[in-house]
Amino acid sequence: MRNLIFIILFFIANACSNSQKNKDDIVVNFNVQNPTYSKVAIVQSPELIDEIELDKNGKATCTLQGDLIYARLFYGEESKNVFFQKGDQLTISFDAGKFKDEIRFEGKNAPVNDYLNAITYTEIAPDEYGRPLDELITLVQQKTDEAIKLLQARKLETVNPDFVTWEKGRIKYMYAFNILMHPMGYAYLTQDTSYQPGPEYYNMLSQLIQGDEQLVHLPLYREFVAEAAILLASPGKRIPNLYDRCVSQMKYLAENIQNEKVKQVILNDIAMKYVKKNGIRNITDLENIYNAYVTDPDLRAAYKEIRDQWDLTSVGRPSPDFKGQDINGKTLSLKDFNGKYLYIDVWATWCGPCKKEIPFLKELEKKFEGKNITFLSLSTDQNKTDWENMVKSGELSGTQLLIGRGSQFQKDYNINGIPHFILLAPEGKIVNASMIRPSSPDIEKVLNALPGI
Repeated sequence: MRNLIFIILFFIANACSNSQKNKDDIVVNFNVQNPTYSKVAIVQSPELIDEIELDKNGKATCTLQGDLIYARLFYGEESKNVFFQKGDQLTISFDAGKFKDEIRFEGKNAPVNDYLNAITYTEIAPDEYGRPLDELITLVQQKTDEAIKLLQARKLETVNPDFVTWEKGRIKYMYAFNILMHPMGYAYLTQDTSYQPGPEYYNMLSQLIQGDEQLVHLPLYREFVAEAAILLASPGKRIPNLYDRCVSQMKYLAENIQNEKVKQVILNDIAMKYVKKNGIRNITDLENIYNAYVTDPDLRAAYKEIRDQWDLTSVGRPSPDFKGQDINGKTLSLKDFNGKYLYIDVWATWCGPCKKEIPFLKELEKKFEGKNITFLSLSTDQNKTDWENMVKSGELSGTQLLIGRGSQFQKDYNINGIPHFILLAPEGKIVNASMIRPSSPDIEKVLNALPGI
């Protein structure tokens, strides 16, 4: 079972500062008596941890931005559950020696935080997966009802109805994950490797993913929908490749989620998670689905921010480096060409279109002789002898280097076909990662327009 307290319900910014900027900020004040550690930490997810330095009197203030946040508050190795909401001003006080038993919350959501630290929802034991599906569904419903009764007993609707809505959703999908995982658990416990769930299993998953907009920013719900979509897209089959699995689930959700906002938020979430971990190479199918169905400007901006972190070749960024050998065996890299514009030709001796560009490239070099630009050819030949013979033949001009086949430079620039041309500024920053060819009628005009050429 997942540790659900580490889940962020909805988080816009990931920085913790010590001043309130607007009325929507979450301001958390700390008052630690007899401090034994100099910091407290708010852990919203394994990737999102804010450490707050206490002053000599054990006091500190932290400002967060977000709508609704579940987190863990750590002091040393001990921790407590915490909940924040947009506009909150919450004070957390404790004696360092009594953190576990006597923490105090002050503010509108103090009763919510008291509740989260008083109640522990009981999990469904792994051996229960050995039950038939209908029995497990009954048990899940029983556990869900019991947990919601505990929530209702605190009468928190009068304190924060938003929290109650989200907490009910969290409870529902926390236990629904047991249904999702039943086929795998059942096959393992019963040793029935041929077991396949029937239509009722997939019908239930289909119903569970059709949530309302109030739950769309609940990561647990989004995680459930994404996992269920993999199973619903290919019932009874396993898609081993991570990218194919991602595309499959996005396609299923795009075609089957009825609520437009829910659809866009979850598609955005899946795409962002994939790109954040795996980068942007060969994601055409993913981005086709994304661009067709996700139109919300805020979601697209968030995706672009993640995508741009992987885009090593956007204009203005420092160029990825290369290492190549000249005809004498000397190794050169990008820094050896700083100080002038650099027009790079990525080519190979076996490439017919590459060879067709050579006369145009030689003519271009003559026209720009003495100007602030260097013409560099990087060969991707696997056969070094072929390259050496062509360099020695005198057919080429400019600076010639061999970088070989499948270099990191090619991967960084996502070069899938040659010839490929690149233009860099004198300080090594990218002017154009897909520059026009020497044979283009506009090439001279483009190069002459460069500042300081």
